[in-house]
Amino acid sequence: MNSSNSSPDDESTSLLKLKYSDNMGTSSKSTASTSEITTSTQAESSSSNDEESQRSDEVMEMRHSWLLPFFVNIFLACASFSIVMPSLSPYLLEVGASMSYLPRAVASYSIGEMVGSIAIGSFYEYATQTFALGRGPRVSIIMCICFGIVGSVLYASASWVESSYTAQYFIVAGRFLQGLWTGGQQAIEQAYISAAIEPSKKTEFTATLSTCAVLGFVAGPTIGALLSMIDTSVFGLKVGANNAPGLFILLANSIMLVQTILFFDGKDDRTGEIIVNEADEEEQADSSIDNSGCKPFNYMGVAVSMFLFYIHYYSFALQETVITPLCAGIFDWDAIEVNLLFTCAGVLSLVTSFAVRLLARYLDDRILLVASIFIGLIGSAFLMDLPFSSELPIWRFLAGFSMITIAFPIGRNVVLGIFGNVLGPVNQGRWMGAMIAISAFPRIVGPFIALKLMEVVRWKTWLEFGICACSFFVVLALVMQNIDLLVPYEDFLDEFENDVKRNSGNQMQDVYSPIPSPIIKRSPAVRRKQRAQS
Repeated sequence: MNSSNSSPDDESTSLLKLKYSDNMGTSSKSTASTSEITTSTQAESSSSNDEESQRSDEVMEMRHSWLLPFFVNIFLACASFSIVMPSLSPYLLEVGASMSYLPRAVASYSIGEMVGSIAIGSFYEYATQTFALGRGPRVSIIMCICFGIVGSVLYASASWVESSYTAQYFIVAGRFLQGLWTGGQQAIEQAYISAAIEPSKKTEFTATLSTCAVLGFVAGPTIGALLSMIDTSVFGLKVGANNAPGLFILLANSIMLVQTILFFDGKDDRTGEIIVNEADEEEQADSSIDNSGCKPFNYMGVAVSMFLFYIHYYSFALQETVITPLCAGIFDWDAIEVNLLFTCAGVLSLVTSFAVRLLARYLDDRILLVASIFIGLIGSAFLMDLPFSSELPIWRFLAGFSMITIAFPIGRNVVLGIFGNVLGPVNQGRWMGAMIAISAFPRIVGPFIALKLMEVVRWKTWLEFGICACSFFVVLALVMQNIDLLVPYEDFLDEFENDVKRNSGNQMQDVYSPIPSPIIKRSPAVRRKQRAQS
C-alpha cells in the first residue's frame, strides 16, 4: 500500500541516492587505482635513484684513480725536502763554501717555490684551456718533474766539481730548480682537486693529500739517516753522505715521472670545456648581449682566505726557525732532545691531518677554520713569557708548541678547501699558484725577521709570539666579520642575485671584478636568469 502510493519525489530521491552511491564506488576504485600507480611509480623512482647513485659512486671511484699518482708524488716530494735540510750545511763546507752562504742556499729553494707556483700555475691554466682534454695537466706536471730532475743532477754533482765557487752555485741553482718543481707541483695538484672534486669533499681530499705530505716529512729523516752511512764511488765519482740526498731525489723524480706518464690521464679537469660551453650557451641565448658584463667576484672571500693562509704559514715558519735555538738557550736541550720534539710534532701533525679528513665529513668547513685560528691564538699566547712570567715554564712551552702544531694542518687544509670553493667552477691554476707563493714568502723573510726580533729582546719570547697572537686575533675578527662570504661560489652568486633583486627592484646591474680573475672570462650569466624568468 505504501509502496504503490509512493510519490514521484521519493522515487527521484532514491534514484539520486543510487547514483551517488555508484559515483562513490567508482571514485573509490579510481582512488585505489591511482594510489597503486603512485606507489608503483615511487618504488620505481626510488629504485632508479638508487641505481643511479650506485652508478655515480662507481664512476667517481673509477675517475679518482689519479689520486694514486698524487699520493706518490706528494710523499716523495716532502720526503726529499726533509732529507736535504740536515745535510745542507755540511755539504757547503765540503765543497769549500763558507757558512755565510747557507742563507742563500736555504732561501733559493723558497724563492724557486714562489716563482714556480705562480709561473707553472699560470701555464697550467693556459694549457688546460688550450690543449686537448687531459693533455694540459699532464704536460704541466711532467714539466715540473723535469725541473726537479735537472735540479737534483746539479745538486748531486756539486761535489764532483773542482772549483768551490762553481760548486756552491751548483747547490744554489739545484735548490732553486727543486723549488720550482715543488711549488709548481703543489699549484697543479690543488687546482686539479678544485676542478675534479665536488665542493663538499675538497677539504677532505686536501687533508688526505696533506697526510701523505706529513708521512713524507716523517719518513725523510729516517731515509736521510740511512743515506748518511753511504761512502763509496760509482764510475770514479764520489757518493757520500752529503750528495747522496741529491741522488735520492733524482731517483724519486724518475719514479714520479714514470708513474705520472703511466697512470695520470689529466681528464678530470674540464674547466677549459666549461668556459667554451658556457660562452656558446650565452651566445645562443641572446646574440645581442654585451660582452662587457660579468659575474660578480667574491673578492673579500678570496682576500680573507689569502691573509689567513699567510698567517698560518708565518706561524709555521716561526716554529721552524726559533724553536731549536729557543730550546737550546732556555732549556739547555741537546740535538737529540730537539729532534725528539720535532719527531713528536710530525706524529701530531699526522694525527691531526687524519682527524681533519674525518671531521670534514660531518662539520662545516668554517667551523674547522675558526677552530684552527682559535687554537693558533691560544698556542701563541702560551708561548709568551711576559706578562705571565719572567721565564717560560716548560709545561707552557710544550702546551703552546703542541697547539700551534695542531693549528697549522687544520688551517692549511681547510683554507685551501674553502679557497677553491670561493673561486668557483673555473680553472684555478693562477690562483692556487698565488696561494702557494704566499705560503713560500714567510719562509723566505720569516727566519730573518724572527731571529732579529728575538735578539732585540734578548731571547725573550713575548715580542715574537705576541705579534703572532695578535695576527691570529686580527684574522679571527676578520673571518667572523666575513664568515658568510666563505662559501661555495654558487651560494655566493645566489645570495648576490637575491640582494640585487631586493635592493634594486629586479634590475640586474653589470658587476665588474676589482681583482683580475679567471671568472671574468665568462659572459654575463648573472642577467641570464632574470632574462629567462621574464
